Amino acid sequence: MNNMCKNCKSPILVESVAHLEKFEESAIKKFIAFYSKTLKGDSRDRNALIAIGVCYLKLGLFNLCDKFLWTLIDSHPDHPSGYYYRALSVFKGKRPRTASLPVVREAEKFLITATELDLENGRYDATLAVIKHDYYVLNGMRVPSPDPDALIDSAVEKHIDLLEIVQVLGLLHIPDGPMFAKLVS
Repeated sequence: MNNMCKNCKSPILVESVAHLEKFEESAIKKFIAFYSKTLKGDSRDRNALIAIGVCYLKLGLFNLCDKFLWTLIDSHPDHPSGYYYRALSVFKGKRPRTASLPVVREAEKFLITATELDLENGRYDATLAVIKHDYYVLNGMRVPSPDPDALIDSAVEKHIDLLEIVQVLGLLHIPDGPMFAKLVS
């Protein structure tokens, strides 16, 4: 794989789980191999670190995902995607509803940091809303501010990639529910 589109000859950059939606495991492993070669030349390459982290996240290899995301955060602390995908990775493929409070709080901190770094992207607010709804609301707990409805309202005022949100719901094993319905209405 030369990481170029066969049709338009443009480079293929893996920057989100939405980019991997139609790829099978074997193709994702080819992306990992390609970007691993890039990292041999520059171990701090931002695009390669996020691509490998996202690929491992999609494959459910959370320890490897964390390794590359932590390197991304350490090398590029101003890049919100490292914090965003690290927030997803802390759940280790489990639904937030079943997580412990410290795990949920860790994810919340990463998402708040991502939001502070990129005020125009609604995916951080939307993801935080579905996590808070799944953990606090569905477990009958008091919801810390901002509540999921306020986060959804904030998210819809910004740019949202709904395909990304659908993929995130899948990674977190959260069924399309009231939070997603509010996003698409």
